[in-house]
Amino acid sequence: MLLGLPAIGVRFDIDRLGGGYHGFACWRIFWRAIDPSALAGVFLYEGETAATLGGQERVFCLAIQSADGAVIDRLRRALAASEEFQAVCAAPMFVEGPPCVKERLPDAGRVDVSGDLVGGAGASRSALAAVREEHEAAAAAPPQAFPAAPRPKPASERTRILPRLSSFEDLRGFLGKTFTPKEYPPNCGVMYWVTPEELCDIVEEYAALILLEFREYSCAASEDMCCVSLFQRIPPGARPIEFLGLFPFASAAEAARFGEDWRSAPGYAEALPRLAGIRGRYHFNFRKGDENPRSEPFPTAQGIPPYSLWPRICARLEHAGAALKREAEAQQRRRAEQDEQQRAEEGKRRRVESERRSRRQCIVCGLSLSLLDRLRGRDRHSMCEAAGG
Repeated sequence: MLLGLPAIGVRFDIDRLGGGYHGFACWRIFWRAIDPSALAGVFLYEGETAATLGGQERVFCLAIQSADGAVIDRLRRALAASEEFQAVCAAPMFVEGPPCVKERLPDAGRVDVSGDLVGGAGASRSALAAVREEHEAAAAAPPQAFPAAPRPKPASERTRILPRLSSFEDLRGFLGKTFTPKEYPPNCGVMYWVTPEELCDIVEEYAALILLEFREYSCAASEDMCCVSLFQRIPPGARPIEFLGLFPFASAAEAARFGEDWRSAPGYAEALPRLAGIRGRYHFNFRKGDENPRSEPFPTAQGIPPYSLWPRICARLEHAGAALKREAEAQQRRRAEQDEQQRAEEGKRRRVESERRSRRQCIVCGLSLSLLDRLRGRDRHSMCEAAGG
C-alpha cells in the first residue's frame, strides 16, 4: 500500500463467510454495495490481516486508497448500509488511516478515472462480473408485482428475545423446544410451527450460523410449494432445518380437510388450521419439513442472503392476498347472482300466484267466484256487474 495516501479497510469475519475462497465472496458483497463508477481513481487491496496471519483473529480485509476523502466516505456509508455486509462483517467493521496502510495487503487492481476496473484485479474482477450478471438477470426478469412491505420486528413475543447460540445443532434444539405447539403429541418428537415473520426473525438473528436456501416448486401437495432450508455454515452441512409453508392447496375443500389425518390426536387436529394459518385455500404459516439429509454438503455459493428472505416471502404473501381477494370477489359475485336469481324466481312465483288468485276472486267485491263464473271466464259476479252497471 502507498504511504501517505488516505485508506480504508473493510473487514470480513472469515468464520461468518463460510467455505470457499474468501476473496471472491468478499468482493461480491463489496460490489453489490457500491459500483466501481463511484470509486474512480482508487487503488484496491485484499488479504488476511496481520493479526489473522499471527493467529489472533480470523479476518479478511478489502481496502482502497484514494486521494479524494469523499470517495472513502462514500464507500464507508455504502458498506455500513449493506445488510449483506452487516451479516458477515468483523468487529470493528473498518480500519482507516495508518493502521490500514500498515496491513500491507496485496494489490487487487485499481479503478481508473473512467470507473473501469483495471490491472491485476483477479478475484475482484471475477466478483464484479458475477454481480453484473446478477444485475442483468434482474433487469431481464419481469418486475415484481408488489414491493416488499415493512416488517414489524420482532414478529411476536416468541422472537422478541432470541438467545445467543453457538452452533447449528443448538439452533435445531432451540427451534424444537420453543416452536413445537403444546397440542403436538409428545410421543412424536418435535414439530415446529412459525409465521413467515417469525421465520425471518430467526433467519436474520442466526445468519452467522446458517446457509439459506429458498425453493419454489411443484409437488403432489401444491403446484406452488415453498421451502426454506437452513444448513450449517461452518463447516457446510448436509442435513437441513427445513420449513414448508405459504402455499395454496389444490382447492378450498382440500384446505378445509387439512388435519383430518390427525384424528388420533384430536387436540392437535383441531389446532392445525390455526397453526397453519389457513385462509381460503392457502396455508400461510410454516411447519417443520422432512429434513432429509442431502448427499453432499449444501454449496455455499447457492445460498441466498438472510436479509433477502423477507422480500421473497413478502412477494408470496402479496400474491396469496391478491388471489384470496380475487376469490372473495368472485364468491361475492356468485352470491349476488344467486340472490338475484332467487329474487327473480320469487317475483315470478308471486306474479303467478297473484294471477291465479285474481282469476278466482271477483275484481269488484273480492269474494270468490263460482266455478261456473270461472268456467265462463268471468272476473266478477253477475250481481256485482249489475250493480256496477
